Amino acid sequence: MKNKRGNKANKAQITVFIILALAIVVVLVLLFIGKDRITSIISGKTPVEQIKECIQEPLKVALDKIIVQGGSLDPKNYYLYQGNKIEYLCYTEENYVQCVMQKPLLKQSIEQELETYLQPRAKNCIDAAKSSLQKKGYTVSSKNPQVKVSLVPGNIMVDIDADLTIEKSSTETYKSIKTDLSSRLYDLVMITSSILNWEARYGDAETMNYMIYYPSIKVEKKKQSEGTTIYILTDRNTLDKFMFASRSLT
Repeated sequence: MKNKRGNKANKAQITVFIILALAIVVVLVLLFIGKDRITSIISGKTPVEQIKECIQEPLKVALDKIIVQGGSLDPKNYYLYQGNKIEYLCYTEENYVQCVMQKPLLKQSIEQELETYLQPRAKNCIDAAKSSLQKKGYTVSSKNPQVKVSLVPGNIMVDIDADLTIEKSSTETYKSIKTDLSSRLYDLVMITSSILNWEARYGDAETMNYMIYYPSIKVEKKKQSEGTTIYILTDRNTLDKFMFASRSLT
């Protein structure tokens, strides 16, 4: 009987020691990184992660417009096709004359379009995060964010230069906040630039050649009235697409 009681007592002591050890660990964690930081870790979203998630939505909205409007958010010289204002990327008003490329640096033009669109929205995302943190007793500072967008193979990269500083029991500084969106836009734009060179030089482009060299890309050419051609490039695997218009040698 004594042995049984002794075993029970030992087990009880071990349990107490374990509980005390866990309590000490929790206290140490709270001291080092702060109660509010623990809450953010448990919830799975730090302020920076919230900003990244916030900017993703307008990025997707802008991308959905750009891919069906010839790389422009607000097309000026366009052809109306299936309800979309598709920008002329190669254009001439004259008949029997090759078109002139309207955006020779198409990739850079699209990057600029996205940067301009995201700039005020990035500020809104940061201001929302700052307001939430300040309500919790944090001191938060940042500069007016500058947005840099880069089209790279397989991704659209967004770099927000914000100099975000968060202070309370400790200080955290984020020079820039980076996020990305999976997209084949870079590859589609590179092929588009090649097609535009053919349109400008010869007044037409042979789509089959591109599909032989790039079997994962479907290239469609839709002839319209008044010499306009609508090109539709689609990635067969991801279904990402890019559409643009050309008017040449009519």
